[in-house]
Amino acid sequence: MLGFATVDRQPLAESTAVWLTSRTGNNFVRNTNAVVIRHDDPDYIKKIRSLTCERSVVLTDGTESPVTFAHAVRIDAFDDLIEQTTQHQESICAAISDYARRKRTELVVPRFLPVPALTTPERDEPQLRALSVANFIGAVWTAWLFTEEQRLRRTVSPKTQKTPWMMPAELNSPTIAVLPADFADRVKPEPLS
Repeated sequence: MLGFATVDRQPLAESTAVWLTSRTGNNFVRNTNAVVIRHDDPDYIKKIRSLTCERSVVLTDGTESPVTFAHAVRIDAFDDLIEQTTQHQESICAAISDYARRKRTELVVPRFLPVPALTTPERDEPQLRALSVANFIGAVWTAWLFTEEQRLRRTVSPKTQKTPWMMPAELNSPTIAVLPADFADRVKPEPLS
């Protein structure tokens, strides 16, 4: 998956806005492109398809899908990612506390990123509605990736280079999960058309 494509197409608008949000590093997420396409553009469908293929499509509130998407979701799908991130953080903190108790030592529990909130755009325009949602998606995704990085840092002992270290077997993966598995199943990328 290349990332997310936020699509805003309101019934009375004259154009559709598409914002692309991509992972640009282990735990960095950025908005990487934005396009506004007039509804009377002769290549409208082609442009929408080209921007959204191999990305998970997120439709803003009130959006009427401009084309038939195979897997598009609404913004409320990210409530699940926030919940899973919070649960993952709790599991990581519990593992650290358990390790500290067993080793009779004090350890610093990681400080995680705050839970992001969806903001209301200053003006009711396609590009600003899509940007607001894209920024929210980026912040939620970044919080997940940062949480995963904190878990990963505690899988291999820096002194002995042995694993497992602080994390129990179920949290000891040697790689960062781009998204939780069940959430990734929900936000499948659009196929090439």
